[in-house]
Amino acid sequence: MQVYTTENEQIDVIKRFFSTNGKYLAVGLVLGVGALIGWRYWQTHQTNRLHETAAAFEKLNKSLVPGSKESVVAVEKFAHETNNVYGVMAELALAKQATTQNNLAQAEKNLLSASGKAEDDNMQALTRLRLARVQLAEDKMDAALKTLEPVKGKGWQMMVEDIRGDILAKQGNTAAARAAYSMGLGADGPQAIKEIMKIKLNNLSN
Repeated sequence: MQVYTTENEQIDVIKRFFSTNGKYLAVGLVLGVGALIGWRYWQTHQTNRLHETAAAFEKLNKSLVPGSKESVVAVEKFAHETNNVYGVMAELALAKQATTQNNLAQAEKNLLSASGKAEDDNMQALTRLRLARVQLAEDKMDAALKTLEPVKGKGWQMMVEDIRGDILAKQGNTAAARAAYSMGLGADGPQAIKEIMKIKLNNLSN
């Protein structure tokens, strides 16, 4: 690489560079500024869309009442068309509605859809815990245990072991159920759920 030893030589080189490449630098600058403006516009657009989606979900969720077929259809349409966190929440709301009507097959379908859409680890864990509960109620014990497997977060361990204990107890595997409840009691979590697990564990012992 050539080394320029005097200030005049350096200035001459800079002049020649800009004379030769000036228009390309100008185009590059324009493209760079355009890309930055476009990126900021896209971010603003996405934020506005998310706010609009949140407002739409809130309105639909409030309208979701037992026995209202129209409200269910509206939330189903929203859930089908929305792939972000509000689409997940819509599926969860539909699953809750189906569960109150003892339509466990529909609740499972909604929760499977929610699990497929959920990108956040915590939302994914929540959908799987609810799905495992529904599958347990449907006597799909093996499916419920498999549903719980990917839930590994420390904050969810107590609830995972509580459900796992219920599944194993229903299968008649008392020793494994006892181990699950004991592990759940050793994890962090709400004291109210721990008190319930203690009762379950005592019932197994008896």
